[in-house]
Amino acid sequence: MRENLSSRVIEMTGDPLRCLNAISDVDESADLPAKLRVVGIDGHSAHTRSGFAALLRRQKGKVSRISGSVSHIIVVIEHPDYNDSWTIGKVHRWAMSIHRRIQRARGIDTDVTALLVNQDVDPQLICARVEELARRPPGVNPAAVHTMHEIRAHTIAQASTNDFI
Repeated sequence: MRENLSSRVIEMTGDPLRCLNAISDVDESADLPAKLRVVGIDGHSAHTRSGFAALLRRQKGKVSRISGSVSHIIVVIEHPDYNDSWTIGKVHRWAMSIHRRIQRARGIDTDVTALLVNQDVDPQLICARVEELARRPPGVNPAAVHTMHEIRAHTIAQASTNDFI
């Protein structure tokens, strides 16, 4: 797995999350442009729905600024209420708005995938799922949200296709 990721296809930004350690430990080569951006967001400080919505608003501009080489953005949000239907719906609307913003501003098709996880998610699972997505062109679903339960059983591409269908 490491030899595939070592070719600087991934750009890491955002909050340092334990579940992203396996990705951030990979050696990067500055010779190749990033194909995928992984953004960590620590949602533990958001104790209310309005606090969580404000956290997403603050992150939106940072997540939307990408280079033209990036075809996928994966936002990993560590949040205690990751499986709440309100949270999933809010994050889906947020991801779709980022996709539309990039499309309008840059004229490029960039998928935005949000992974809602808690502290128990296996960093190797996240690394494997990110690696799988890094090798794929932008897909069918421009904005998708998945919980850690979904990505345990399926790749991100499979889970996104299931959502689309």
